[in-house]
Amino acid sequence: QRLLTAGGTGPGEEQIILDIYKKLKSSPKYSDVRLAIVPRKPERFNEVAELIVKFGFDLTRYSRIKSGQQTEQTINSSVILGDTMGDLRKFYSLAEIVFVGRSLIPMGGSDMMESAAMAKCTIFGPHTFNFRETVKDLLRAQGAIEVKDADSLYETICKCLDEPQLAHKIASSGQNVIRQNQGAT
Repeated sequence: QRLLTAGGTGPGEEQIILDIYKKLKSSPKYSDVRLAIVPRKPERFNEVAELIVKFGFDLTRYSRIKSGQQTEQTINSSVILGDTMGDLRKFYSLAEIVFVGRSLIPMGGSDMMESAAMAKCTIFGPHTFNFRETVKDLLRAQGAIEVKDADSLYETICKCLDEPQLAHKIASSGQNVIRQNQGAT
């Protein structure tokens, strides 16, 4: 399966991501795409779990897998909720495409350096004022993609899924930007 990870998400973004995922799953060519949502704030885990179920998806809580409470194979169509602290990196490492949250809504963005450093195709919205220099460097080198809204996020995800060589090129360029700036304050 191809994993789409939405990491560090904020209020309102999970609904956008779930809308996009529902559209993706309606097309047979995206039947192998799996979604993981990792909210930035732990106090929102239950709220996001309820939203996933409300959208009609089966829910897999990562905390249950990690603790050993869930040992059976997860349903291929279920949405994985990253409801533990300190595991975002694991989700990024498994992802083909990463959407960095708190950026479609005016919250300043979450850290996109981690996914770019792991050579993941990194996408974020226009509200990244907390990471201006990183965004500027990544975009200049075509090492990430900035989208303006939910529609352009959907189109960009589809394009990256349809053209894996493009996604790989973006991921590789992003990793190079991070490597070149290591050690910089």
